Amino acid sequence: MASRYLISAPSTFTGELLRFLLVWTSILGATYAFGSNQHLAITFMKNKFKGKRRLMLRIINDLFILAFALLIMVKGGMEVVSITMSQTTPILNLPMGYVYSIMPISGVLVVLYKLLLLKEYQQELKGEV
Repeated sequence: MASRYLISAPSTFTGELLRFLLVWTSILGATYAFGSNQHLAITFMKNKFKGKRRLMLRIINDLFILAFALLIMVKGGMEVVSITMSQTTPILNLPMGYVYSIMPISGVLVVLYKLLLLKEYQQELKGEV
């Protein structure tokens, strides 16, 4: 109702926009969680190891995440964006590729986060940290 009275726009316009913004903020939030190592994790294996073995397990885990981000989020996301650029949203008439573009953007951010973490792990293995 507020959109109808404040900006003279029907709620369908704001409803569609809010749906797309929810997708973007959710995926960016998950990206931040991965970058700050606050994502949901099962610590069963991690708690079994100490010291360098635990660090090696973190490195292996982050390498898998890095591969996933590169192959699925960046490469696959770019393919989805290119396929859906010709499709438009029903109300806003925006190319759907804009909505899906958060996947490769988020994938690049995850890759950058993980590369920085791997650099920190390398310094930790050398005993610099």
